[in-house]
Amino acid sequence: YAGWTSDFKDLTELAVKGPVSWLAILGGWIQTKDNADASQIDLVIKMVQLFGILLVVAVVGIGAFTKSRADGLQELRTSTSTTLSTLDGGSGTFVRRAAALFGDGVETSKAAKREVRLFEAPTVIRYEADQVLAPHYDANRSAETEDANRGGQTLATLLVYLNDVDNGGITRFGRLPAVAGVDGDINDPKLTIKPKKGDALLFFPADAKGLFDERTEHEGCAAIDEKWIARIWRHADRVPPPFGLSDGELDKV
Repeated sequence: YAGWTSDFKDLTELAVKGPVSWLAILGGWIQTKDNADASQIDLVIKMVQLFGILLVVAVVGIGAFTKSRADGLQELRTSTSTTLSTLDGGSGTFVRRAAALFGDGVETSKAAKREVRLFEAPTVIRYEADQVLAPHYDANRSAETEDANRGGQTLATLLVYLNDVDNGGITRFGRLPAVAGVDGDINDPKLTIKPKKGDALLFFPADAKGLFDERTEHEGCAAIDEKWIARIWRHADRVPPPFGLSDGELDKV
């Protein structure tokens, strides 16, 4: 649930400024209005007491809401995946080529290692018939807090399609218009990409300063034929294990 801390903070702030405050004021007034001996101090005390009770109730409710949403978002992806934590064979080639891509084509070991430090370990994902990845974002509005242990904000996503997929399995960007010349669903007004073996898809979920870009919301449409992809996420800072590669593997670059 990317951004849950921001949502929790925003909802709590909204509750404090709205219903919690108004209900505390109303409740305090109701409890003291018929008491001739009640002073303004008594009214304030009642309001503060009610505010505290209502705030606890609101926080618990917001917490339950965010947890239920997080549990529901676990169902976004029905595919299976595995992380490649070593740079042997194809995984090493993939990572080195990605490093050269992000490093302006510079392929020296030092330059490549500098880039690979920012990568999450490559992941291979398999979609079988009817499996999907619902619309989502790769970047996070609360990356500084929630993704601090995995390199902070996701600045780039690199996907490589590992097999031809004739039916289904299209990658779709629901907030971007279709682009002429891109092999996708010709009947869809939105940007779609048809998986083709050896093709790569590179996009930027956030800008160079880490600013979240909502236009990059995307999904993996339902697979009909089996679909395989390899993915690398490039972050703003060093991605430590277990999310990133170990120092020993970095030395292989």
